[in-house]
Amino acid sequence: MAGSFPAIACLRAAEAVARHQSFSWAAIELNLTQTAVSHQIRKLEELLGTRLFLRTHATVRLTPAGEEYLAEVRPLIVSLVQASDRLANRQGNDVITIGCPGTFLLKCLAPRLPHFIERHPEIAVRVRTLSPYELNEPDRIESLRNLDVLLRYGLGNFPGYEAYKIGDELIFPVCNPDLFAGSPHPLHPSELARQTVIRTTTPLLLRDDWPLWLEAAGVPDQAFAKEVTCDLLYSCFELAICGLGVVMGRTPVISSDLLAGRLIAPYTMHLESTSGYYLTVRYSRVKRDEVILFRDWFLEEFHQPELWSLPWLEAA
Repeated sequence: MAGSFPAIACLRAAEAVARHQSFSWAAIELNLTQTAVSHQIRKLEELLGTRLFLRTHATVRLTPAGEEYLAEVRPLIVSLVQASDRLANRQGNDVITIGCPGTFLLKCLAPRLPHFIERHPEIAVRVRTLSPYELNEPDRIESLRNLDVLLRYGLGNFPGYEAYKIGDELIFPVCNPDLFAGSPHPLHPSELARQTVIRTTTPLLLRDDWPLWLEAAGVPDQAFAKEVTCDLLYSCFELAICGLGVVMGRTPVISSDLLAGRLIAPYTMHLESTSGYYLTVRYSRVKRDEVILFRDWFLEEFHQPELWSLPWLEAA
């Protein structure tokens, strides 16, 4: 160990895994694969000559040595990230940093972001994929305080932030077109008793939208033939596209798959959600020119009717 110094990438990986207690969430934050994160942790543990994490099939937690080590190096890592961000921002004032949950980023923002860049080529765009843990309490995470814009999901109560609701969200089941091939449409909700249903479950999500929809459909006690659970909404949608089962969809993140025919809505029943996606800006940043330009473009871009209307349900 004498004369050796841990690589910054290894330290950042360890800090992210410790904060999330998850290799997968750390990988999303750092824009790496889980294998790459595991490799960096292993290199750090080999360099230090001790284990930092205890891993089981379901959990990741720090060892006593890991807790002591991370407590000392975390402030240094945070200071390094903040200093780098501040310097980068000073070198180019025309920069906007966007924090966004993974599903909304992949399904909604990414396909449209080139339109903003084409309209404002003078603005450098930085995007950070945020986990539910980070979005739940962004003001408590030092590395998120330099974000200009956060795309968030909720009821609209975001203290310290100006919030703009993107649209009125609707929720309804969707599936691969082949799953009910040859069946008459619309289907009755009792058909779910013969189907695999894909559920979303995270430590911050006590329940998904299935109970609400079943109650509105008049079958609150409806059982499913089988349930598959995922920790990410995007993963649920991809499993449904692959034909695994029926998933609860929501506008706008499922609209492109419906319009492209990758998914269908086999039931006419849909429910208006009390939650939705919001563009939020910290009060201290609302007057930044780049933020104003992005906000105006974003609200215009996401006001498109095809994101919120239900032609696929009307035609069912």
